[in-house]
Amino acid sequence: MLGPPPSEPSFPPLPDFDVPPQQPFEPLSSPPEQMVPQSSMGRREPRTARSRGMVGLMIGLGALSLLLVVFFSLPRQVAGVLPQTISIYNALGIEVNKSGFKIVATQTQEIANSIPIIVIKGELINETDTELAVPSVRISVRDRNKKELHHWIVKADQELVGPRGKGSFSARLESPPADAVDLEMRLARDGEH
Repeated sequence: MLGPPPSEPSFPPLPDFDVPPQQPFEPLSSPPEQMVPQSSMGRREPRTARSRGMVGLMIGLGALSLLLVVFFSLPRQVAGVLPQTISIYNALGIEVNKSGFKIVATQTQEIANSIPIIVIKGELINETDTELAVPSVRISVRDRNKKELHHWIVKADQELVGPRGKGSFSARLESPPADAVDLEMRLARDGEH
């Protein structure tokens, strides 16, 4: 059902405002001390500090990224400079070869004039892309409990091996101990005899 049309709203009358007479414009003799409102002055400093903080954060993240790239792409070099990192690499499942050489060897047993002889022939493989001095090899004979019975140092046939190259060594042990069951070969450390 339709009702009567709405009537025009009635507003209260507007008050009379006294408008002061206009003054002629006079330029200032000196500039005001603060032309910028207080509210925008406070914004500039935090914005600058925030920008500096972001730059610092980006530099820090870049340095951390570079450190991680070096750590994972050059484990042999890092372990050579910081030997304590070897345990970290091992925990991560990364094998670290500080020397750059890998030993591959075979052993045979022979008898000559009723004397048993262990004959060892091996290679020292340079796993790096640089020429390296070939280290000596320490060979030890062990019993069932891995107790060392006898050891000796063998020099390689070459003094230097080129990148990804191979050096060779050979050794013989006449009359090995009767309870010898195992051989261990590793690179000799400095000063080992």
